[in-house]
Amino acid sequence: MKLLPVSRMALIGVLCVLGAGAASIAPQNLSNLEGHHSSLKANLTMSDGTVRAIKLEGVGCPQDMCSRVKAREQANSIWLDGLASVREISHTAGPVTAMFKFKDGTERQASIITANRVLYVQRSFGFTEKIDLASVSEIDFE
Repeated sequence: MKLLPVSRMALIGVLCVLGAGAASIAPQNLSNLEGHHSSLKANLTMSDGTVRAIKLEGVGCPQDMCSRVKAREQANSIWLDGLASVREISHTAGPVTAMFKFKDGTERQASIITANRVLYVQRSFGFTEKIDLASVSEIDFE
């Protein structure tokens, strides 16, 4: 009989530790970097013509997300929350070249490094989907 209350206390202790760990991780994952934002709403037009409404959580490689707020070129970064659209996306292996249109109206072609070519998209129930940028024809940010 005494074992049951001890088991409950141990379970409550484990849940508290896990909850505290999750609470300390969550602000880092959701925080802004230098005033920039993540969790960006956008419409993806896939290479096959289908259109998907998504929430972009970040970019990275197939193994892991590298950044929630910027994609890297060879020497520069592109702030994701400054983008209006991405067009003319190359469908090649390695770095992905595209035409980036910014919210301020400027446009420029850039080549995103291989380690940032995977889009991390929020799915239901907190799951993340990985989409290779080369499988996308256009991105329009809201």
